[in-house]
Amino acid sequence: MRIQLAIVFISLAACSDQVGSDIDTDLDAPVGKADAASVPGGAYTNATPHYGELTTVTLNADHTFSRTAIQACAGGGTCAPAVQTGKFLLTHSSTKRYVHFYAADGTSMDKYQWKLTSGSLKFNLEGDDHWFTMAKGATCGSTGGNCVPLVPDACEFGSVGDATQYSCGGGLGVECCLPLQPDNSCNADSDCSGLIPQFCKVCSDNTTVCAHWSCLENACQITTCD
Repeated sequence: MRIQLAIVFISLAACSDQVGSDIDTDLDAPVGKADAASVPGGAYTNATPHYGELTTVTLNADHTFSRTAIQACAGGGTCAPAVQTGKFLLTHSSTKRYVHFYAADGTSMDKYQWKLTSGSLKFNLEGDDHWFTMAKGATCGSTGGNCVPLVPDACEFGSVGDATQYSCGGGLGVECCLPLQPDNSCNADSDCSGLIPQFCKVCSDNTTVCAHWSCLENACQITTCD
């Protein structure tokens, strides 16, 4: 029995590339559009960021993310925020819920415990005891978009962002044109593709299954045990 448990723990450690002391062993169940407001998603901004906090974060439906954080300059002061991109998963341990961020090669970067309060997202970097708040919405430019005139075809090769989430500074006659996101719709598992984070779990039948694409409710989702 001890040998079997050791094999399971070694398998999980090798496959999931976990960071921190609290191991998030499960993926959150996918939610439909009707329940999307109950989990983090979309763009958020930290109005008063400090070192060690995220400045902006955008969580897309296809599990991609973009986030920024202030940096200290070599000569002192602050430099332009560093931009990071990759994949994210909504995960949980026995007591905490996380947004787990992964780099472009699928390896774990870090994870943040989260809470949603009146639309605002509260984050706490795993292993830290400091919470910070991010309000819903962001400036157009901070999420990789451009403010363009409100005329036909001005955003022909992108997607128009929700004006309540992607601000163009209150300018009249403009809209936020975001980079075109991959189509997340599907009819079968084979329609889904892209980077898969290194995340595995032991299923109810005692087999270890790693993250893979599944087509659920005509949307591509990353799952483990089906």
